[in-house]
Amino acid sequence: MKIFAITISILTIYFLQTADAAQTCKNYVTDQWPDSRYTVETLSGDNVVTDNQARLMWKQCSEGLTGPSCSTGSITSYTWLQALDLAYTEDFAGFADWRIPNQKELRTLVVRNCYSPSINEIVFPNTPNSSYWSSSPVAASNTRSWVTSFNDGSDSSNWRGIEAPVRLVRSSGQ
Repeated sequence: MKIFAITISILTIYFLQTADAAQTCKNYVTDQWPDSRYTVETLSGDNVVTDNQARLMWKQCSEGLTGPSCSTGSITSYTWLQALDLAYTEDFAGFADWRIPNQKELRTLVVRNCYSPSINEIVFPNTPNSSYWSSSPVAASNTRSWVTSFNDGSDSSNWRGIEAPVRLVRSSGQ
């Protein structure tokens, strides 16, 4: 019984510290993701972000979240195939051409001088320190695809049956 209580105490402390953890940025690394790189706007009542450098339009919130601070709702995770299907059925901000970003596109959101999370928090608020699906399959595998972690900005492969968060993108047409 004591081991159970100690384990619960340790886990509680860990999760409280994790929940209160703030983004950490290295000031000696050039910030290539300033707020000025992005245009944040509301179209048809929906919040979108245009990355003027990468020429991509992103849903401001991760799937499952809404509102100006992406704090309404709860993040929804999908298997890789579910994520691909979601993109084909999504109509948002007056556009129906949303898709799962490829690995290169998803990496444009990674802020290399920050971690926990490694994304611009002003432009993309409430982004969890999780690995997000890309549409890019792993070349040598029929069962794995690439994900990008917004904890530390790293890339890895994941089993397609595992659930992960998604942020949809479209070409901005600029």
